[in-house]
Amino acid sequence: MSSSKPRPSVDELFALLKKTTIPTILVEGKDDIIIYRRIEDDLDDIGVDMLPAGNKGSVLELREKIKNEPISAPIAFVVDKDLWVYYGCEEKYSDVITTEGYSIENDVFFDGELLSLMSADEVALFHQELAKFLRWYALTLHRSNLGGGDSYRESAFKVLNDDLFYETSIELRDDEQYPEEFFHEIHERYGDLLRGKSLFALLVRQLSHGNRRTKFSVNQLMEIGASRKGTRYIKIRDKIRQAID
Repeated sequence: MSSSKPRPSVDELFALLKKTTIPTILVEGKDDIIIYRRIEDDLDDIGVDMLPAGNKGSVLELREKIKNEPISAPIAFVVDKDLWVYYGCEEKYSDVITTEGYSIENDVFFDGELLSLMSADEVALFHQELAKFLRWYALTLHRSNLGGGDSYRESAFKVLNDDLFYETSIELRDDEQYPEEFFHEIHERYGDLLRGKSLFALLVRQLSHGNRRTKFSVNQLMEIGASRKGTRYIKIRDKIRQAID
């Protein structure tokens, strides 16, 4: 689906699904499709079709519509855990297939062993920037969960390169305590718990810097991770097969 085209609405996608008999896998968006097209190929024997719904909310909304008005085609629903990785999800979503980490990027990070693409110096700098970024991320996510309105989705470039923004953001407010335990939990398990797009932004800072002979983009790293078909890829693929069969 071209990014220049308007994204189909939930109602339009539902109307499309009512017309098909092909087993369909509803996934989130165009970034995820790099991974799920490979899974689609792996499941060629049962002839599945991957359909990007746009985002997690749309996948879950379509799930509700299909539950209320069943269709003839077998359907599987696949979404990123997102904040469920910290706070859990409702039991009613037990039929939804989720990533193991925060998002598909996190699972690709493990499967692709992407740190192995770096030199020792790059790995050291990656971990240095990771620690700084997580100092901001843990506090901002904590505030967001408390309803503070802070956005933990800010770009890694801004967080790490804008000193004024960083210092202002991590300055504690009246009667506020830094969530040290939360920070250490995310730092210890950053591969699973750091937002996937932020994790990949930190990776690309090292894997595409100006002095590097070979530079990698996010999409290239996603392709590398998917091509290795590691344990997390296999887990999602097999759950999809089970849901469709």
